[in-house]
Amino acid sequence: MKLITIIRSFPSTASCLKIRSLQIFTVSAILFLTACASDQTRQEQGEGQRQIIVQNVTVIDAVDGLRENQSVVVSGDQIVAVGEAEDIAVPEGAEVVDGQGRYLIPGLWDAHVHLTNTPAMRQAMFPLMIVNGITYVRDTAAELDDILAMREESVRLAESEGMAPDVYILGHHIDGRWLSWDSSVSAVTPEEALAHINELEEVGVDEMKVYELLSPEVFHTVVQEAVDRGYKVTAHVPLTMDVVEASDAGLSAMEHMQNLELSCSGVWQEMLDERRQLIAEGTDLTGNEFRQSLKELHTLRALQTQDDERCSEVLGTLARNQTWQIPTLTITTLEGHRLYDRPQWRETFRYLPEQVEAAWLEQAEQMSQTVSSEAGLAYSEWVRTIIPQLPELGIPVMAGTDMPLALLTPGFSLHAELELLAEAGLSPMQVLHAATVAPAEWYGLEEKQGRIAEGMAADLVLLGENPLEDITATRNIEAVVRAGFLHTRSDLDEILHQLESQ
Repeated sequence: MKLITIIRSFPSTASCLKIRSLQIFTVSAILFLTACASDQTRQEQGEGQRQIIVQNVTVIDAVDGLRENQSVVVSGDQIVAVGEAEDIAVPEGAEVVDGQGRYLIPGLWDAHVHLTNTPAMRQAMFPLMIVNGITYVRDTAAELDDILAMREESVRLAESEGMAPDVYILGHHIDGRWLSWDSSVSAVTPEEALAHINELEEVGVDEMKVYELLSPEVFHTVVQEAVDRGYKVTAHVPLTMDVVEASDAGLSAMEHMQNLELSCSGVWQEMLDERRQLIAEGTDLTGNEFRQSLKELHTLRALQTQDDERCSEVLGTLARNQTWQIPTLTITTLEGHRLYDRPQWRETFRYLPEQVEAAWLEQAEQMSQTVSSEAGLAYSEWVRTIIPQLPELGIPVMAGTDMPLALLTPGFSLHAELELLAEAGLSPMQVLHAATVAPAEWYGLEEKQGRIAEGMAADLVLLGENPLEDITATRNIEAVVRAGFLHTRSDLDEILHQLESQ
């Protein structure tokens, strides 16, 4: 592994760790990992005036493409200069990073995560994100008190030490009579839906989400009211609805491309009527069991009755309405790639708290003894035919993973998602777009994030290889700049060491 060359005028993070012993490792304790360096920097340069220059580097972003022999200057939490290396002077007192033979990309997004899903894992979430170059996350369902606390903690850690991503939240998702998750809330009537919207707006969510057992009447109420208030709405398209109807109603995005395969079937109306009838009859199952049983009833049939003309109509509707897609192939095509079967993947579990690691290893072994279903394998193959069509038709795509569901290790799962998107037919540049520019555009932040240009956020990832030649190069991280704080490879390795020792 190549080591990053850096000129420092103060002790490194690794040096600080020799001085300070971490007795308890929590999210807050990660502050110690860069405390010595940042304290002295602030004393010498003043609060918020950290200076970094990455010299002679190849810069890559999905807006301006590839630019060789560049220097990038960071001051505080902003990029203040980008240009030909010979034209950029070294700021006085700056940390100098030798980028020769290396590649600099914008900080990455995981646009579908559940930070609070596994309480025992929360202490590892933010460190693993930073180690993997993820500087922004979109939490797509959580109980409000928990996710609000994590968002507040992320702000504090990012501003003080650059040790957490920006966290964008949806809060609880609005479901129907049966609830699928602890983070779900029930809305059987439009009035109940409005009460939930009021609560979500009051706490300051970034967008809203509806789920699979919602009735069409309440779905239309939520979407219309949320849009009227300036919010985007994403969804697991309700099992009582067709994708075309949901998109035409104003739905902003679809998570996991949920129920798209049914809408692309030549007998979609027949299956939709069956689902509606079963939901009207009710069940003694839990919400999660009920929705899964309904999908299992129709998935294989839908895939065996695909109609190209109908699917073109459906995808054309998504394109016309600009209904975004977050495919989350790490979980939706799990039966095809069986990530949990791979020894290299199980190795990532060692960075999780001991009790989580043990549980995941046991679960992975149990899952490995099962045989992938016919429907699961067919769906994985079908997805590979759909993914390349999305950018061709102008349907926006964001990269997300659904971690920590399905044994998806925080941080590492994003790189697996990028590889799966590439395997499904997206070019490396399209994949980078989905993990950098697209989520910024989703939140209207494209003037602040996603590019390496003057005035943009100082969230950067230095790679040892060219991701445009092979997207797996995003794993080869030599440094991360988060909110203007530099974390070298030795810093990142020390974080992993601390996590592994817990």
